[in-house]
Amino acid sequence: MPWELHQATLIVHILLAIMWVGGILFIGWGVYPAVRNMNVVTQREILLRLMQWSHKYLTGAGAGVILTGILLGTVFGPISQWYDVIDTRYGNIWLTALIVGTLTLLWGVFVGYRQFCNVFSNVELWEQADSGDRKPLFKALINVALLESVEVAGFMTLLYLMVLL
Repeated sequence: MPWELHQATLIVHILLAIMWVGGILFIGWGVYPAVRNMNVVTQREILLRLMQWSHKYLTGAGAGVILTGILLGTVFGPISQWYDVIDTRYGNIWLTALIVGTLTLLWGVFVGYRQFCNVFSNVELWEQADSGDRKPLFKALINVALLESVEVAGFMTLLYLMVLL
């Protein structure tokens, strides 16, 4: 029975990771470029609503990835004591992945999302762009994209660590 629970937990872990990473990448590389051809007022409305709606689901998926990762390493995995974390290759990689995953999720929740909401809520910035001066809006969106690249780097690091396991 434990092997079946391990496999079920692993499937949930992978599906949640796909939803978390895929959802964020789809918004950044799929939705955002698609709405750029719309007028700026419509862009702002769509992106703000999308971020507000998807935030809780993406956060939940990320938290689920971390929780199932903890279970896969401890309850259903080889880590049974602190020694296993510190003195084994698996434990070192597992702990690194736990830290990177947690920091990536926290960055997305408390830095990336808040910065997106600040830019999308700044009506003056969008009205200025609608009247023809798009430079300040473009600069604000570039800054948000740079902040979000920290999350992408976290995802790439996690993928690398999972290949090592």
